[in-house]
Amino acid sequence: MLRKLLIVLLALALLAGAATFAARQYLPGLLSQWVAGPAFNRMLSQAVSHALKVEGQFGPLELQPDVSVMAENFTSKGWPGQAIGSLDATRARGWFDPWGVLRGEWRVPRIDIDRAEFRVVNPDNMLKALDPVIPPKPWYAFLMPSQFVCGWIECPDMTIELPLGAQNVRGEKLHIGATMIGKNFKYFGKGGRVVYPQYPVMDVDALEVYVTREIIDIGYIYLREPQSPRSNLQLAMRLGQHADKSIKASAKIDRLDIVPFLPADVAKVLAGKLSGTLEYATDTSGKNITGGGKVSLLDGGLRDWAYLDHLAKRSGNPSFKHLTINEASIDYTLEGDVIRVSDLAIRAGDRINLTGRGSWHTQTSAATLALEVSGVPLGAYLPPNIAGSLRGAIGGTVEWSWQGTDIAKGKGGGTLSLQETKLSGFRFQAFLDRFFKNRTYAEIDLSQAGCSWRQDHTGLHLDKINVLAPGQAGLRGSVHISPGGALSGTILAGLPESSLKWLPDATTTVFARSEDGLHWCSIEVSGTEHKPETDFTARVLRQLEKHPIALAELAVRGISWWLGDILHTKPAEEEG
Repeated sequence: MLRKLLIVLLALALLAGAATFAARQYLPGLLSQWVAGPAFNRMLSQAVSHALKVEGQFGPLELQPDVSVMAENFTSKGWPGQAIGSLDATRARGWFDPWGVLRGEWRVPRIDIDRAEFRVVNPDNMLKALDPVIPPKPWYAFLMPSQFVCGWIECPDMTIELPLGAQNVRGEKLHIGATMIGKNFKYFGKGGRVVYPQYPVMDVDALEVYVTREIIDIGYIYLREPQSPRSNLQLAMRLGQHADKSIKASAKIDRLDIVPFLPADVAKVLAGKLSGTLEYATDTSGKNITGGGKVSLLDGGLRDWAYLDHLAKRSGNPSFKHLTINEASIDYTLEGDVIRVSDLAIRAGDRINLTGRGSWHTQTSAATLALEVSGVPLGAYLPPNIAGSLRGAIGGTVEWSWQGTDIAKGKGGGTLSLQETKLSGFRFQAFLDRFFKNRTYAEIDLSQAGCSWRQDHTGLHLDKINVLAPGQAGLRGSVHISPGGALSGTILAGLPESSLKWLPDATTTVFARSEDGLHWCSIEVSGTEHKPETDFTARVLRQLEKHPIALAELAVRGISWWLGDILHTKPAEEEG
């Protein structure tokens, strides 16, 4: 009995040894042939296609010694109505876990892909009816896996295309890793670049994207301008799919060069580094846009702008062609096509400060602006023969509307004041000094200097002019400057009684009005802004004609020449 048992055990050992020998000699060849054959290719193509909801096909397959499978390529087209538009790969290698079959899974722990192109589209429920009909499972299906499970996919050269509004954003040469979460994929990436129509190309530092049937969830994308040492833009975005077409996005900006992102006509005139936070959202229809944020501009400037060129030409000062923006910040909200600025603050040039609010229609370029201004150089708005003899700055308020970048063709109004203003070097001051034989008028401090203003197609209207140097002089009234530079208006000129002794009966005739310690004379203004004319001389001469002795005394002192230029504004040193 023992002998028979030993014979049986020996036979079993020999059979096992023979089976092992046969498996080592012949099974790899049979398995390789099966993997390379059409049946396995068809089965694998179908399993992967159904998992991704695409119509895909593997190229030639080859079994590697480490039990991985190498595919020369995989090409596919997304099912109608599904989020994946296509997935194409070159030289893909997958490691197959045979033990997964026992758990009802086609389990692939890892897939390496040399190069791939992945396109996501907006899904459409109406087209889902065109999805392929999955054939009935064969009788032996209960013995075969029903799930596809993938551990990690990596591709050092991937192109991903995603819908973003009416355009597609495209990531190129990205180093991508992906893993399955349930039946969906989550992607991680670095390197490469992002391309979006009408915007500059930016390098990718890192990204995370999760794609499901319901949403495309961009957890983060860190983008960097090619010349920048660090990320300049961090984006997060949720894009609804199917019936939900909503967009919810946020951005953090760090010293981003603003020029490449501006409309072409604005980019020609504005430069700077942008920082801040932005929010953007739509409803489920993809419309009814809302948003907001706060941004600031550093190291900025305005240049090659027709408005600044106009100021430079008007003032005769070429430096006005370039305006340095030391700092600018805004709080804004976005509703539909209109951006509304609620808190605007700008510090520019040497001492220019602006605060206010405004709006911009993104489709029509219609804009409004309400500002409080201080520190604007006098030369920016006054003719050079006036500004050159003034010290101080302009302040006031502005209510302005225009379209596009041609702000000079806008219309509006406000108030104007001169701040810390001193008059010196005017020709009329030289006249007063020589006429009164003292230096009282050589330098005049203005305690008040302001007016209201309005500009439209008829020109510039200056109303409620009120300029006062206590005890010395004053100027009040209104003036109109036409688009061609013609002057018209009526002003009151005031002088103290002590300065009117040269004109007999001055305080009861020419200077009959008394107010604020001065006697005032009404003067009609005409001529042009570069060569103003008045009726003052004629009125004085008519009064002097009534007093021949006084007229003779003035003639001796050269009044005929001085009175002719009394309101001219050339520097005193130009007099001959």
